[in-house]
Amino acid sequence: MGVKVKNPTSAQIEELRQRFNTQYANSPPAAPFHHVDLARIRNENLWLQRFLEMHDLDMDTAFTKLWETCVWRQSYGANDLHHSQLNQEYLNQGCAFVHNQDVDGKPLLIFRVRLHNKSKNLDELIRIVVYWVERVQRENHLTQLTIFFDMAGTGLATMDLDFVKRIVETFKLYYPNALNYIIVYELAWVLNAAFKVIKALLPPKAVEILKMISKKDVTQYVTKDNCLTSWGGTDDYEYSFAPPSESKQAAPKIVAANAGDAEQPPQDYDKKVHFAEMVLHDTSIKELHTPSDGEGMLQLEPSENVNFCPHTGDAKLTLKNISQQPIVYKIQTTSPEKFRVRPRCGVIPAQCAVEVSICLKSDHQLSPDGKDKFLVMAAVAPSADCGSQEVADIWKEKGTNDADVENYRLVCRHLGKSKEGMDVVQSGGSQPGSELQEQAREMSAQLRHTRNLQYVTLALIVLLFAGFGFLLFERIHFASGDLQGSAAGACQQTAPYKCAKHK
Repeated sequence: MGVKVKNPTSAQIEELRQRFNTQYANSPPAAPFHHVDLARIRNENLWLQRFLEMHDLDMDTAFTKLWETCVWRQSYGANDLHHSQLNQEYLNQGCAFVHNQDVDGKPLLIFRVRLHNKSKNLDELIRIVVYWVERVQRENHLTQLTIFFDMAGTGLATMDLDFVKRIVETFKLYYPNALNYIIVYELAWVLNAAFKVIKALLPPKAVEILKMISKKDVTQYVTKDNCLTSWGGTDDYEYSFAPPSESKQAAPKIVAANAGDAEQPPQDYDKKVHFAEMVLHDTSIKELHTPSDGEGMLQLEPSENVNFCPHTGDAKLTLKNISQQPIVYKIQTTSPEKFRVRPRCGVIPAQCAVEVSICLKSDHQLSPDGKDKFLVMAAVAPSADCGSQEVADIWKEKGTNDADVENYRLVCRHLGKSKEGMDVVQSGGSQPGSELQEQAREMSAQLRHTRNLQYVTLALIVLLFAGFGFLLFERIHFASGDLQGSAAGACQQTAPYKCAKHK
């Protein structure tokens, strides 16, 4: 999901980059910024894009926050944070760790709040949080995460508002638009007031992705096979810290575009495309230029879907240049952590074709509701002899909304077999009608539950009043009996005395 944002143009991203470069050249910081952060700013678009998105395209605010983030990252040592520098007791306890993914394929940063206590050092705990965020975003280039607060078994003794505030503030200040969801699982009613305070700290965009859930609806955000058994899922995972491999621990390198290898994408080739936000929800964004059949430069086969073999996880996509001039193309996806694409970019001479291989990684699955998508972008090439660096430079200057860029959108689906043995497409999503029926059934169940709860509450109130009335009646009756007894005794004591002489 992620927050709903305004998508910046290539010109706005470039303006932010130039502002930073000018400031860095004219008024350099006291300590040079880390080379990884400088490479992200000078050679990529994604990080700059997120600062602009988070601050509604306000250039001044985005630049200020970018600079402050770089200062913090340099002083904190975020890029070089190693697990040996962490509090080993806290790390091995598993109060915070990353495991599995949400329904959108985003890693879950899990906080088991019941294991926390207020005597722990908050700075050491936040250092562990930063370590996990940096590790995940290093392994999966600047991917978004979902925070999962596991509140099951949490009471007032283990609920530390300061710790939660520090987590929220860290993401708010230094990790712009880095969250897909903020999930609060099984929050006890006694802690509702505490989380209202936390909610007030969140920026308006983050409130949109805050979800309060229980065991019955956790699968709306985490598939059952990714849910721990304590959440009602099938994953019996027991936390045990495992350091990353050396290849993943090393800082990422910026490399030139290579049409034959998509595993080390150049510059902004890992940029994720958020179709829903770009087209459906943000009316200020122009519609992507998608030509009609036969009118564009490219012909795609298949033209609307990427059909994956359910057994091998492989798919083929043919791109044919039907124009009379060479073109350059680039392929993007909403879930780069799930797929290997080869070649992801390159040049296609006039009236020629290229076959693209797309592989679904073995540890991932297609989203069941068709959220995994690809975008193929095409533009006229200066010549048919463009090298990989020239292709990278072309796409560095062009964006999806440019008038001379054609965009072709594809939805990922599984390819199955019909009863006649023919290939058929099997969509993971459900039909709109069935979705509405399912929602109606859920609403009806909720209404029945609420009505039954009201009946029980009413019955308890009636019993309470009946008990109160009975006690009041007994008290009045007892008091009345005491009064009558007192009056009879008084009469016996004051009876007139009769003398025998005066009979």
